[in-house]
Amino acid sequence: MSWIFCLLLVLMLIPGALTLVFYLLWYYDRRAFPSPTPADRETALRPLPALLAVAREAISLTVLVLSYPLRLVQDASPQRSRQQGQKPIILVHGYGGNSTNFLWLQWWLRRRGWANVYSVSYTPPHINARKLAQQVADHVSRILALTGAEKADLVCHSMGGPLARYALKNLGLAGKVDRVITLGSPHRGSRISALFAPRGAAAQMRYDSPFIKELEEGGACPGGARYQVIYSTMDNFILPASSALLDGAERTVHVPYLGHCALLYSRRVARAVAEGLQDESLG
Repeated sequence: MSWIFCLLLVLMLIPGALTLVFYLLWYYDRRAFPSPTPADRETALRPLPALLAVAREAISLTVLVLSYPLRLVQDASPQRSRQQGQKPIILVHGYGGNSTNFLWLQWWLRRRGWANVYSVSYTPPHINARKLAQQVADHVSRILALTGAEKADLVCHSMGGPLARYALKNLGLAGKVDRVITLGSPHRGSRISALFAPRGAAAQMRYDSPFIKELEEGGACPGGARYQVIYSTMDNFILPASSALLDGAERTVHVPYLGHCALLYSRRVARAVAEGLQDESLG
């Protein structure tokens, strides 16, 4: 039993250490390369809530790591239409994640009446983002056929946002998606990607990379979908925070004092997602 305890302790300590490292980089980036968002100009960060946010992010990353193996169950479970004809909500994870990243949000939405909520996985993260976007497009088409719905709503965390935009622009999803709600997505890339090996999707998610610039050509909101953005100025993976903003988005919501992984487990974020899914007045 001692080795199991040690393993669990390591699994808890490593996410905490990584969170501290990423927040040190976040702090340096804000000082060295200021790119203020509207939220930065309106309110200044306060020390105590900021420290609590760091702790919450460490806990969220730990939960993310510990739940990762549940993908074996999540992906293998039967995908069925719970309510035929109802527009599905499809949850698209970020770099290195999988469908279990949305376990809490998926449960929360279903508890509030959305029957057809699906969380999808795409792999492996190191391949070309265009191939990952094709997997997202295939998932959306399959779920639309399964539910008999004409359009889907997408809720995308992190890299899931740019992948969805690419699929809408280039891979035949135009006209098949009503709303795209992004949570902490690097729409202009992120300088944090420079820490990863310069290959595949990691290289393409670098700040102002050729892939990102290509994606912005002809408009940042392609495919006839209605785009909404949910972001935090304390997102420790999106550097600068302004990269999470999207020109042409019909709704932008700032959720203060939340890190990148904490966005997935926040009631404030869940309520903002639900409001976006319910709001038929947009557009």
